[in-house]
Amino acid sequence: MNIALWVGFICAALLLRWAVIASGLASAFSDYHGVVMVLGGMGAAMFINCNFSQLGGALGSFVRLFLPARLPSVDDCIAEVVRLSRMAQREGGILALQGEARDFADGFLHRAIVVAISAGESGETRRIMETEMKQLRIARQEDANVFRTMGVLAPMFGLLGTLLGMVNLLETMSDPTKAATAMALALSSAFFGIGIANFICVPVSGQIRLAGIRETMILELLLEGALDIASGKAPYLVELHLASYSKARRQLLETGAETAAAAPQPTP
Repeated sequence: MNIALWVGFICAALLLRWAVIASGLASAFSDYHGVVMVLGGMGAAMFINCNFSQLGGALGSFVRLFLPARLPSVDDCIAEVVRLSRMAQREGGILALQGEARDFADGFLHRAIVVAISAGESGETRRIMETEMKQLRIARQEDANVFRTMGVLAPMFGLLGTLLGMVNLLETMSDPTKAATAMALALSSAFFGIGIANFICVPVSGQIRLAGIRETMILELLLEGALDIASGKAPYLVELHLASYSKARRQLLETGAETAAAAPQPTP
């Protein structure tokens, strides 16, 4: 679970609450016209800009940010690949792994192993699996772009609400009661537009982009592990190769150096 995301949203809510109360304008910002202008305009523009599948995918990526991680950690991936490597070495090759890792990392490792068995050639296996990874990466980039676009639109509709409020204010200056409503619309629209963009849309876009980068790294690790197993590498070499994705790389390298130093040296 992304704890930093929760902490960020809580801090943003507390900051905005303090700013509104400290300014003494709580009644002005409680006016719903500004919220309707920003959210309604932004929603209408996004329907014009995107299709329903894109919006649904972006919303799904946003929800997943608050849920436990869907993919395993790097260390868990390395441990699983090494386990499969040892099993393959013990049972006569990668053919013994056809029924393994079906649910690990949404089945990506299992698919990579099956493709490696079917293709029988590492280049073809890499091409097929990297195509799947590319499609996932493009989908995450599109989800991030949806929120990035929303971050651009929200202040614009806030500015539009401010302009409408100022026009209304100029037309109703003779009536103080109507002037107050117009001023509330002008102030709250800009406030909500800038707040939504900077505390929700832009940070969420960055979080989705980072989640996509992490997902790509995990899938690359699993693909490299499957290719190493298919090539018949020893489990220790598989672990040493995949350790470049982990903080444990230094410990493994040190262990390897100690093993090499302890090995008997050939006599000249």
